[in-house]
Amino acid sequence: MEREDLITVLERNGTDGARRAALALRAGAAFQVWADATAPASRLFAIWEWRAQWMAEDGVATVKDFEQGLPALRRAGATPVALAKVEMTGDSHLVFLTTDLSACVAVL
Repeated sequence: MEREDLITVLERNGTDGARRAALALRAGAAFQVWADATAPASRLFAIWEWRAQWMAEDGVATVKDFEQGLPALRRAGATPVALAKVEMTGDSHLVFLTTDLSACVAVL
């Protein structure tokens, strides 16, 4: 997946996390897409829901990306998703994509 393709997919998603990731990519942020390694969204949701709960219990404020991204990931159900990561200064975003890489399912 080319940088511009990922930017386009993120911009169409419309969430705050997707917008930040797209801006970071436009500014030259490193990214990686694992198009061949897919997993059911429901399996990944369970992992990330657990992580968000632990962060809340540890007193780490959950970020808005969990509030927007987790429900979207849950709605995807058993649909397989591919993963991408956008590296940002001091942070990174995990991007869940449709297996054909044409749409962004969620951003955490």
